[in-house]
Amino acid sequence: MNGRVLAIALGNSFLWSVYLLLTRHVVSGTHLDAWAYTLVQLLSAGLVMLWIGRRTPGNWRDLLVPWTISYAFMRVIINGSTSAAVVWLAITQSTLLSTMSVLIGAASGWALTHQGPARRDWPGLALLAAGIAAFAAALASDTAWRGMLWLVLSESVAVAASWMIAYHPRNRMTDPAARSRFTGEILVAASLALILVWSLAGSAGFMASPWAGAGNAFGRIDLWLYAVAAGLVFRAPGTWLGFWTINTTGVQTYLIALTAMPFFAIGLEAAAARLGLLTPASLSTAEWLAASVILAGAIWLMAVRMKTAPRGDVNAPSARRD
Repeated sequence: MNGRVLAIALGNSFLWSVYLLLTRHVVSGTHLDAWAYTLVQLLSAGLVMLWIGRRTPGNWRDLLVPWTISYAFMRVIINGSTSAAVVWLAITQSTLLSTMSVLIGAASGWALTHQGPARRDWPGLALLAAGIAAFAAALASDTAWRGMLWLVLSESVAVAASWMIAYHPRNRMTDPAARSRFTGEILVAASLALILVWSLAGSAGFMASPWAGAGNAFGRIDLWLYAVAAGLVFRAPGTWLGFWTINTTGVQTYLIALTAMPFFAIGLEAAAARLGLLTPASLSTAEWLAASVILAGAIWLMAVRMKTAPRGDVNAPSARRD
């Protein structure tokens, strides 16, 4: 992987880090409905991507293709599980623990391609596994294990969704407009799946219905302003770049680039705290030490990727494994 591709992948991680920081500040500070906020984001991002790819031949029936429907509901599971995890974990804790996706990706890639990780990867994977285990052991809350279980579900489904994207022929198209239409269809389908699941869960009494009080969840103008802005500035380009990175570098390298996200977020939180905008990450000494081991593993894996040829990933079974 060359430096330009890594820079773009890390830039996408930085984009999502800014998104997480603003979401934490906006949603928590203004008490917006998190599900409505996410749904409007997905829909607005999807519609703008469809508009960008409007010259590409397509049909609205593409939203009902079984693959698209399956992926859309997987996104709902990911969003719901992540939201459930932060009930028992701080956002900083959950983002650091979410680096387990690299380990899940390595294991699933091994199962899919019957090729284990390259020898150069093993020290980085070992550091990452040790750091995550140490971080989990250092969590002070007796209920943190519940958040961990939700994170395992979220990251497992996220990795499976990444593999689906990697093998989808439309994600391998070179025309940016065609890729934009593909991205838009997926985002719109995810928004429709989200409102369906939310409505069913509300009617069953598991949570407040989106239509309770004449659709009060969507009744605030600031929700629409913040969510549409987040959809256009973060969700649309972030999803497009994520799909592009998966196609260009492979699933595992994409997941490795995302390990930078919690550390970008910690740095951004520290900067925002100095401006008095929010409280910085509060971690114990043991958690900070474990986070440093996670960071060391991530840096090792990124450095290894810089020394290998493009697509030297489990996404390319014929790549040289050394």
